Amino acid sequence: MQEKYLLEKCDIKKLSITQEKIDIYFKEKLNKYSDEEYLYWDKIKYKNIPEWFNDNKELWGIIKIMRIPNIISPIKTETWNFFKFWELQFSKELLHEIDKNTSWTFFTSISETDKKLFIANWTLEEAISSSQLEWASTTTKNAKEMIQKWKKPTTKDEQMILNNFHAMNYIKNDLIKKELEIWDLLYLQSVLTKDTIEKDEIWRFRKDSDNIIVEFEWKITHIPPNEKFLATEIKNFIDFANDKWSFDMFVHPIIKAILIHFWIWYLHPFCDWNGRTARALFYWYLLKHDYFGFSYIPLSSTIKKSKIDYAKSYIYSEQDDLDANYFINYNLRKIKLALNKFKEEITIKFKQNHNNLKKLAHLDLNDRQKKLINYFLENKDSFTNPITHMNYYSLSKKTAIVDLKTLEKKWFIFSIKSWRNLNYFPVDNLSDKISK
Repeated sequence: MQEKYLLEKCDIKKLSITQEKIDIYFKEKLNKYSDEEYLYWDKIKYKNIPEWFNDNKELWGIIKIMRIPNIISPIKTETWNFFKFWELQFSKELLHEIDKNTSWTFFTSISETDKKLFIANWTLEEAISSSQLEWASTTTKNAKEMIQKWKKPTTKDEQMILNNFHAMNYIKNDLIKKELEIWDLLYLQSVLTKDTIEKDEIWRFRKDSDNIIVEFEWKITHIPPNEKFLATEIKNFIDFANDKWSFDMFVHPIIKAILIHFWIWYLHPFCDWNGRTARALFYWYLLKHDYFGFSYIPLSSTIKKSKIDYAKSYIYSEQDDLDANYFINYNLRKIKLALNKFKEEITIKFKQNHNNLKKLAHLDLNDRQKKLINYFLENKDSFTNPITHMNYYSLSKKTAIVDLKTLEKKWFIFSIKSWRNLNYFPVDNLSDKISK
C-alpha cells in the first residue's frame, strides 16, 4: 500500500507558556511567523530563538496560541469539521494594495492597444503556466508560437496548453456574464481535458471506483471525499461561488476567490485537471466581481516558480488543524509578486511608448501598425500573419488583414506564402525607411 505523506507534528500540550514569553514574542517581532510568513513547525524548528526561550517548541506553542481562527469557512470534511481562517494584518495591508492596483483607475494611463496586448499576453501566459504546473513539458516559446500561429498540437502537452487557452477565453468572454451552474463546471472541465484524457472521464464527476488520490513526493497527500459527499458539497460550492452563502463578517472577494480555488482542490470533483479548473474558477470569480486588473496578471507563472510551496500550502492547511490561512497566505504572497512584476512591465512599457511616439510619430499609421514596426525593429528575424495579429490585438480577421496589407503597400513589410499561411516579414532596410 502506498505510504501517506504526514507532516511532522510538535507536541505542545505539556508546555507552560507565560505572559512574559508572549511579550518577548512581540518585542522580538517573532509574530511575523504567525502572520506575513505563516510558517509551519517544519520551518519554525530551525529558526533562531531569543535566549529567554527554552527551545523552539515554546516558539511554536506561542504561534499556535496566536493562530486562533475566528472565521469558519463553508469548506468541511466528511467528518463535518470546517476549515477555518483569521484575518492577518499582512492580508489587510496587501488586500488594500491589490484593490488600489487592480481597479480601472490604475489602468487609465495605459492605451487601449496596450490593454489588449496585456490581456492577450495574460491569456497566453496563464494558459501555458497553469498547464506547466500540471507538468506539461513544452517550452513557453513553442507554446506561444503554437497558439499565436494556430498550429495544430502535436503532443498531449501542447493539447493541454491549447485547451487551457480556450478555457481562459471562455471564462473572460462568456462565463463571467452568468452565475455558475453544475453544467458550467462540467463544460469547463471538458474544454480543459479535450483529447487529453479518456472520453468516459469527461462530462462527469469522479466516482469512488476511479480511486483518485493526490500525491506529492511519491506519497499520498490527499484522498478526496467519497462521491456521495461530493454530490452534496458541489451544490454548496456552487452556492458559495454565486455568493448565496455569507460569512458572519465581511470577507474580501480575493479571499473568497482563493477559497474557491482551495475548495475545488479539496473536493477534487473530476478524474483529472482539478488544479487547472480551480485556478480558472479563481479568475472567474474575480473577473465577475470587477477585479479586471487580474486580466493582466498571470498568477500561475509566479506559482510555477514555487511548485513545492504551492503543494505544501494545501498539505499544511489540511493537516494542521484545518487552518486555511496557509493556502490563503501563500496565494496572497504570489499575487503580490505577480502584481509587482506587472507594475515593472508597465513602467518599461511607458518608456517604450514614449520612445515609439518620438520615433514613429511622423508615420501615417494606426497604433497597432506602429507597435508592429517597433517589434520588428527589435526582432529582425521575426514574422507575423493575420491570425497572429488578430489574436494579439483581439481584432476581426478582416481588420488584421487590412493592417498588414497597408504596411505591405507602404513597403515596411513583405509577404511570403507558407502552406496555408501568408506570413509577413520586415524589410531589410526598415530602420532607414522609418527615419525618412
